[in-house]
Amino acid sequence: MNELIRLDNISKSFGDNHILEGLSLSINKNEFVTILGPSGCGKTTLLRIIGGFEMPDSGRVFFDGKDITNIPANERHVNTVFQNYALFPHMNVLDNVAFGLRVLGLPEDEIGERVNEALSMVKLSGYEKRTIDKLSGGQQQRVAMARAIVNRPRVLLLDEPLAALDLKLRQEMQYELVRIKNELGITFLFITHDQEEALTMSDTVVVMNDGVIQQMGSPESIYNEPINAFVADFIGDSNILDGIMRDDRVIEIGGTIFECVDTGFAKDEPVDVMIRPEDIEIRPYGKGNLNAVITSSLFIGMHYEMLAESELNTGFEWLIQNYNSYEVGSKVGMYVKPENIQIMHKPKTEDEKALDIEIY
Repeated sequence: MNELIRLDNISKSFGDNHILEGLSLSINKNEFVTILGPSGCGKTTLLRIIGGFEMPDSGRVFFDGKDITNIPANERHVNTVFQNYALFPHMNVLDNVAFGLRVLGLPEDEIGERVNEALSMVKLSGYEKRTIDKLSGGQQQRVAMARAIVNRPRVLLLDEPLAALDLKLRQEMQYELVRIKNELGITFLFITHDQEEALTMSDTVVVMNDGVIQQMGSPESIYNEPINAFVADFIGDSNILDGIMRDDRVIEIGGTIFECVDTGFAKDEPVDVMIRPEDIEIRPYGKGNLNAVITSSLFIGMHYEMLAESELNTGFEWLIQNYNSYEVGSKVGMYVKPENIQIMHKPKTEDEKALDIEIY
């Protein structure tokens, strides 16, 4: 069995505010799991419960098969890297990294060896005597990482540690975290609201909203096969449309019939439809699934981002991403391959939430 952490029916409230509602989750050894969701969805509370900084109102936390729900944070084989790094400003780099080992009472020779090893791993060798206020944000992040890994934990919990970094440094640190995880062979649990971070680094992505898990799976499956409109809209850019499943492999969107690959829906069932903007092909007028007029065009780095209003469904603008630019006012055809149309069941009720599924 490869399972390391299991959360069993965890609930947590603060006053009348329900943060987690019967959440269950299983995380494997040597896995990079990212908890992704908007602010206030419960992801940090989940991390704090795993780390022992919060107690659940109900449910159990298991570590390597042992119930650790009531075990304090300092007795768990888990270390946390916080968003603000929580470094000691009056200590230099060496003393910050060595702090936990000195609390354990290890010999100074061993402490020195382990600190040097940790600083080498985060590429900060030679910075031992540098004070914290003389470090850049990225260097401080690496010190926090070294302080966490020097204790040789089995799990690292990372609470949005890259949020304060600029874009270039944040991207560099994403690759560094994956490298460190692979070198150490430990489990990473990473908390973020940044979709790019989740898709870039993770073995498994867990999408949360309103205290429950909406979907979990590989980055590819989450992006390409979202389970509902929330996940589709939250992960990357997307066109979310109302559709009617006229028959197997036949969907009507805004009065236009499209071929798709989905089956098993009821005849004439209302559904949610997701089409990624990069999956919309621009063709000559009259040569696509429908005709549209370009209403906006912006250059976004490697591609153009355009809005196009359907001639049949006025009032709704499609988001399109294309390497070629089309002038505003241009009449074009739009074509979507059947396999690029994602069909999703509509919620049966307004309050319906995704099933609570476990990762195995």
